[in-house]
Order: sequence, then structure tokens, then C-alpha cells
Amino acid sequence: MITVIGSINMDLVVTTDRAPEAGETVLGNDFQQIFGGKGANQAVAAARCGAETTLIGRVGNDSFGDTILKGLEREFGDGAAIEKIDGVPTGIAVILVDAKGQNRITVISGANHTFTEDSIEALRPVIARSRVLLLQLEIPMDAVSRSLAIAHEEGVYTILNPAPAADLPPDAYRLIDLLTPNESELSLLTGLPTGTRPQQIEAARMLHRRGVKSLIVTLGSYGSLCIDHKKNIKHVPAYSVNALDTTAAGDCFNGAVACEINHMMAEQSSGTFTPSIEELVRAIEFATKAAAISVTRMGAQPSLPYRHEIEKFDDWYVAQRTTDL
Repeated sequence: MITVIGSINMDLVVTTDRAPEAGETVLGNDFQQIFGGKGANQAVAAARCGAETTLIGRVGNDSFGDTILKGLEREFGDGAAIEKIDGVPTGIAVILVDAKGQNRITVISGANHTFTEDSIEALRPVIARSRVLLLQLEIPMDAVSRSLAIAHEEGVYTILNPAPAADLPPDAYRLIDLLTPNESELSLLTGLPTGTRPQQIEAARMLHRRGVKSLIVTLGSYGSLCIDHKKNIKHVPAYSVNALDTTAAGDCFNGAVACEINHMMAEQSSGTFTPSIEELVRAIEFATKAAAISVTRMGAQPSLPYRHEIEKFDDWYVAQRTTDL
């Protein structure tokens, strides 16, 4: 089982031909309200990829929260442990998507930021019965750190997607089995430039020295770079498709990686799971296909594919591929 502790938002999505400059007004083309939040997105992605998944999150006692709860019940059934919190709004994300599919996002955290170390400690039984714990940084850092510590104590495999980018406490690194930054997050965490492959490798090695066991660095259209616990390195290319909306592509990737890690752990008879470079590549290849499908669709959770779609990727890609990188 995968447990995801993270954010739940209502995404307010505006599409436009181009983003306005400072002080400029432009006319939009469409507006939608779509379920989002990195925690919810990644949990839905993992569940649709075939993993038994529990989502733990919080919403406000408001209309957005009521709507989201109904939607997540359809997605997870009893596998969603969502609390309604009085006195704070449900989290929202205002998302502007231009004609090239690129997005600009502003997040108001609301109920997502009411998690405390004590509230996380109360979740220990749920964490303890999981194989994989998947986290992001849209809930308070103290709550993330406590979640990592509990999972480490209980022998649960930890995946941290360090987004939105933020510095991590020094003692958190040794609690992370798999860290999944993108290029800019890798640079922020290390203070090093990450514009070239050698720079990315050096930055990743720095995080190894801090205690992270394995890393997957996502590089957008250039694919992913992975480094295992023995510091073996492998680049996995991306698929070139016509992107409509890149919102939640990273969340899709992380949920799919978590799903494949969960499957591998289920296949292992006993002992501590430490994925080899080949196993990381297997997870990345599956997740890269999932993310490629997601960017050809609008919205966060509506774009997330199901496992049967990913398994038919090769046929789908024949029609969707583009020669532009």
C-alpha cells in the first residue's frame, strides 16, 4: 500500500493565448474548477496506475471542500482520510495556461498548512502498515519531517518530491530513500548550478553525501537522471509529444514511480528494499509514459492516465509523437 500525505486544492484554471506582462490585461479563452494539490494529484496518479493508495489530507469547511470530498470519494472510496478544518479555507491554486501548454501557478495553502507534528504522530498506524510513503512540500516542513521520521522508524520506504522548492532540514536527508527533484529544485537544495549534465551529477552526489539513498532528477523534455544507492548513474529519455497542459505532469510522474516501487516491494519476498539502477530505470520508464500521456490533456487530475492506458502507450505514441524536442 502507498500512503500519500499532502495537499488538496481546488485548481482555478484559466487558459489564454499568452500570459500577460506586468500591468497588462489579456483576454482568456476558458475557465475551469478542477481538483488538484500535489498530494491529491500524486495519490490519484498512483491509484490509477494500479496501487492500493491511501490519501491523507485536509480541506476547509466550505463549498470547495465539500465538492472535493465528493470527488475524492469517487476516486478512492474508503482510501481517502480527509479532515474538514474549521476556520480556514480549502487550499486553492490559480493556474494560468498559455497556448504552448506552459503554466504559471499561485497557491494559497489554506487547510493544507494546519498539519502539525502531533497530527502526523496520530497517523503512525496508517504509515506503519504502508510499503511506501509519498510526500511533497505543500504541507508544513515540520509535518513532512515527522512523517519521514515515523516511516523510517517503521521500515516504510520513503519518497520525497521536494516541491515547491524549499530547503530541507539537515537531518531529513538520511530519512529519504528516494528524492525526486527537478533541475531547479536540485539547484536550490544544493546551492550548485545544474544547467549541464556534469553539474546535475555533482549536485546529486552532494545529496548522496547528505544521506539520500537514491535520486531521480526530472529534466522535463530531456527526460530523467537517476542515481542509485551505489552511485550508479543512468539517463532515461523523455517522449516528445504535443503538450496541451503541463500542470500535474510532475505529480503524475511521482505517483507512477511510487506505484512501480510498491509493485517491486510486493514482488520481493523479504528484507529491506533498496532499488538497483535497473529497478529505478524500470520505474522511470513507466512513469515517463504516464507523464507523456498527461501533458496531452487539460487539467491536473483529469489528465492522469489509468494503467491500461499506460500499458497501451506504444500504440498511443505512434499517433501523438512529435519530432520537436
